[in-house]
Amino acid sequence: MSFSHHITEFAGWPVVDFPADPELDTPAEAADPGAVAWRLDCNKDEYFDVDFPELLADFLDRVPSTAVEALVTGQWVEWCEDDCTVVDDLVAVAGRLPSLRALFVNDLVDEQSQPSWIYVPQLTPLLEIFPQLAELWVRGTPDGMVRDDATRPLIAPAKHAALRTLVLQSGGLPASTIRALAECEFPELTHLEIYLGHPRYGGDATIEDLAPLLEAGRFPRLRHLGLKDSMIQDEVAAAVARAPIVAQLESLDLSLGTFGDEGAAALLAGQPLDHLRELDLGHHYLSAPMQSRLRQAWPSVRIGLADEQQEDGWGRYIAVAE
Repeated sequence: MSFSHHITEFAGWPVVDFPADPELDTPAEAADPGAVAWRLDCNKDEYFDVDFPELLADFLDRVPSTAVEALVTGQWVEWCEDDCTVVDDLVAVAGRLPSLRALFVNDLVDEQSQPSWIYVPQLTPLLEIFPQLAELWVRGTPDGMVRDDATRPLIAPAKHAALRTLVLQSGGLPASTIRALAECEFPELTHLEIYLGHPRYGGDATIEDLAPLLEAGRFPRLRHLGLKDSMIQDEVAAAVARAPIVAQLESLDLSLGTFGDEGAAALLAGQPLDHLRELDLGHHYLSAPMQSRLRQAWPSVRIGLADEQQEDGWGRYIAVAE
């Protein structure tokens, strides 16, 4: 599994592709530019042979950008072989996007690039230049599988007073990013979702790296935590089972990884989870008896057990890797 379809909705807005052809009329959505999430994608098959800076400039000229609240970026050059300049390009025009509240960087799908090959520059400049940003989604890794800077954190330790949602989708997220994230100050953060990924693709975080994220008071308003898509999902579950931060959560997502009976047993032996509304364990390796035990333990919790997997001779697989 990977990402097979572009998103159609983002941060509560329908996603609309901005047409790159300057001969086309200004999009009808420009009449109310804050009512949609604008997607800027340099896919040559759909549009024309432009790169992201050109597309962004055209967008700013043809849409009342001061009212734009949500942006989604896609392919930044024809074949995604060059360095991604999306972050620098957006930082350079931040003054023309004063209302930007939600940003998705790199909505690329399988036919464009695998998650572990998508390069992401450091994101801290975005947080510094857009103090009003409330929602940030990012797909990719700091090294993109073809660079030597895998130890560079995706986000350096930062402060941001408005950020409420942070989603990091990766086939392999370096431990340096996890450690840096634990040093960030996001007092309004309510939703944190991390795809940890596979060590083969840079996802080398350990339970020790994750531990600071699980401390009480780290993110005082956090209500949803996703630590997912990992090869150490049972160990993650065991750490979560005793983590102080769980008491403040309303939903917990441990899906897409190698979660099995050992992880379930750790959850059952840990702190009560009755206060949760939802516990997502989808893409799992649980036995039928253990699935029943989980449902019986917390009957008021909506437990997601979709996409049951069978371990084969090659072991267990995570859902999103290459």
